Amino acid sequence: MNDRKNVMALFTCYVLWGFQPLYWALLSHLDSFLILFCRIVMAAVFSVLILGFTHRLSELKALFQNRDMMKILLPATVFLLADWAIFIVVINAGHVLDASLGYYINPLVLFAISVVVYKERCTKVQLASLGIAAIGVIISTVAFGSFPWIALIIAVNWAIYTALKKKVQIDGVLSIAAETLILTPFSIAFLTIFRHSEMACLGGSEVLLLIGSGIVTALPMFLYSNSVANFPLILMCFAQYLGPTFNLICGLIKHERFSSSQLVSFSFFLLAIVVFTAGEIKTMKKSDTTNTQP
Repeated sequence: MNDRKNVMALFTCYVLWGFQPLYWALLSHLDSFLILFCRIVMAAVFSVLILGFTHRLSELKALFQNRDMMKILLPATVFLLADWAIFIVVINAGHVLDASLGYYINPLVLFAISVVVYKERCTKVQLASLGIAAIGVIISTVAFGSFPWIALIIAVNWAIYTALKKKVQIDGVLSIAAETLILTPFSIAFLTIFRHSEMACLGGSEVLLLIGSGIVTALPMFLYSNSVANFPLILMCFAQYLGPTFNLICGLIKHERFSSSQLVSFSFFLLAIVVFTAGEIKTMKKSDTTNTQP
């Protein structure tokens, strides 16, 4: 039952992430870095409030005092900042489909890390699913017309972040609270020095959307951090295909051009998800049968 709850949490995480471009589109007329640093501050506020209401602020203090944990969290925070910055700039420039390619390539990088670094074993079904997805990535890359540097940067960056978070093994709210708090002083300084005039001109709806960005940012990150702690990285590889698939849907909603090659590659990604999901369901049923036997 626990596993099923964790799977639902992971799926919810990617649904929230997948449709985020529709939220950021409401703020696309604002400066990308204004949005970025506001969402960091608001995510920190939201995370700390949750810890405060659940009487866990002492755990946050202990985390900052844990040098071993901070040696991992600090570099993880840098990669998180890079991902958020690249994503918002690319989305607000109207390239949702380009960004989705990066997140489609990401599982291949993450798979390599899971096998080489964490020595995780891959089943035949998982390997077949990965091969199908790889074909989709190759088609997308060829159709791109030039080497997709931004997509590759997104893919490698997020894979490294996920691998680092695997080492931390702490609660999602606690982890994201620490990461956003690390970035908050720099965010406030940037907004105060470089975006003071723009902030003074914000309308009421824009302020509300920027405040809401804290929840939009932090909630899926809570779910993701918990999932990384509870699941093998190989499973996280295939779950990663859900986010950019929903991104593609957002691209269609925003009337971005969807070529025939993208449709073909999307079909391979969808098939990979179906094959992998069928394999995992079969494994879970076998596990349930074994556990219920006397």
